[in-house]
Amino acid sequence: MTAQHPEDDDREQMERERQQAVNELVAGAAEAGRRAAGWVRELAGRQSDAGHRVVLERAADAVERASGREVVPGGDGELDEELRYDLGASVVTGSMVADEMPELSTGERIAVVAVCALAAAMPGTLLNDLGRELPALATTMEASTEAGIAAGQR
Repeated sequence: MTAQHPEDDDREQMERERQQAVNELVAGAAEAGRRAAGWVRELAGRQSDAGHRVVLERAADAVERASGREVVPGGDGELDEELRYDLGASVVTGSMVADEMPELSTGERIAVVAVCALAAAMPGTLLNDLGRELPALATTMEASTEAGIAAGQR
């Protein structure tokens, strides 16, 4: 058995601290995504058209997934086609077979689009500056969710 050098211990400690910091960033983004997804599910629940409910429920699931499981250090930072679709414009326009648009206020529409765009951007932070970008996106997602909630209370 060989004795480990103090430099190796220091490197290992630094790596553990770096990994803990990354884990905390990812957990913060996932929490912002869960909260935003919960709000989008509330929007879905109040839709009288079943098609609009499905579109918004799928968007909520995509927000949660894109801000959580898809932000994987060492991953490719890309969203699959289905997630990109579920986070797209249909969150505002709703089901293609419905006669009317989803029952959302203008402020809610703006906020739900922001939430979806932010969720779609989160996995890409892995390719850039995770420590700088992911917290900014998570904070903005939280603010967008709060704005959407407030818009619905008016």
